[in-house]
Amino acid sequence: MNRMYIWCVLLLLVGCQQPTVYVYTENLDAQQQAQLDLALSAQRLPYKYTQLSVPREFGDATLMLSEDKILTEQTEILAGIMQRLGYQPEIKYTTAANHFYNHGNIGFYLKAPSEEDEISLPNRVFTTHCDEDKFNGLMVTFTEKHAEFVLPGGTPVSLKWDYLYGYLVIYYKNYSQTYSHSTPYVSTPFGEKPTDTYRYTIRVNQPSWLNCSLQIVYMD
Repeated sequence: MNRMYIWCVLLLLVGCQQPTVYVYTENLDAQQQAQLDLALSAQRLPYKYTQLSVPREFGDATLMLSEDKILTEQTEILAGIMQRLGYQPEIKYTTAANHFYNHGNIGFYLKAPSEEDEISLPNRVFTTHCDEDKFNGLMVTFTEKHAEFVLPGGTPVSLKWDYLYGYLVIYYKNYSQTYSHSTPYVSTPFGEKPTDTYRYTIRVNQPSWLNCSLQIVYMD
């Protein structure tokens, strides 16, 4: 009898340790929510919706993985769900000290842009984290329809832009560069300051100055 009891307890403990997907969503419309529900029910891991907001510093689509146990196949499936909904997922990692995301648990964060998000584009930003240092610090001014780059030497270049599925898109000839938005704090001589940061998501062959992120630092 004791052996049978111990075996049942062990089975329960194994079940409790099964990795779970914790789902955070914001601003999804009814169609997006229905698509997400269907896609999550079709994948193998159990999942739970939370009532918490997506952290402000996260992009529109983020997967949070635990460093102690990374489930590659399941992560790829969850990333594919985000992509089919029109988002480009970003992967973040947390340490095993965070008990919420250990043993393979995964955080699934998805937020659709709100009307407030769509009108929050700064009038002026500067290039940063460029592939080539010589393009860092270029000024980019946004008008209603164009992004005006001022290249080294003062040459102006005007490109059309749009805001699609929560991403800033700047068009160049027959292709485009896409940027994900976040609001990290950065170190300055005057302490930590908030930013609007648009991180480029792909590397283009040319022009090299599109392989730069865009940022404005708010100095109060």
